[in-house]
Amino acid sequence: MRAVESAPRRVTGVVGGLVLVAVLAACSGGAGMQPPATEGSGDSTTPAGSGERIANPKDATAVGVCELLPAEAASELGVQQQGEKSTNELGGSGTPACTWESRDGLTSVALSPAPDRSVRIYRKNRSQYVDYEEFEVGGYPVVRANKVKPMESGSCGMFIAAQENQLVQSFAAVPAEQVGKSDPCSLAEKALELSVSSWPDA
Repeated sequence: MRAVESAPRRVTGVVGGLVLVAVLAACSGGAGMQPPATEGSGDSTTPAGSGERIANPKDATAVGVCELLPAEAASELGVQQQGEKSTNELGGSGTPACTWESRDGLTSVALSPAPDRSVRIYRKNRSQYVDYEEFEVGGYPVVRANKVKPMESGSCGMFIAAQENQLVQSFAAVPAEQVGKSDPCSLAEKALELSVSSWPDA
């Protein structure tokens, strides 16, 4: 369907969770989703979320981060219903993240809110990404901006605009033996499709 930077790898147990958090956080050897600058950088006269109107805004920070993916959605994605909370240092935000893994620990999905950020910064810097795409999920704008091709890395991240100035990152990784065969972006996108409607209204 839709594509983040990391070497093909096996994600197992706690190590897998730590790898995902590192990818979500640093994005240097992983997701490639870290914005090149803060909102409004070089454009201080424009509000951070300007131009991104959301008809039915959601507030992903109004519930615990591990409540962002409903239990039935986790089951449909092939991961365990209970996620593990950690910290996502995305852009230095230090916001919480939650990772759900399959029972063998090889497939994982993570969600993390990114408050005070809009898709606008990715649009402005789209030339920095090898894989870039914009689309909608459930009527909400989504941007996929990756520094390597997901089918080659085995992982994929994307952001959905829950409201004008709040994003939620979805990151998925597939088993090493599935790299090049299974599209991790379809998993990341499906996680958003199955969860966004359940988030609290803003």
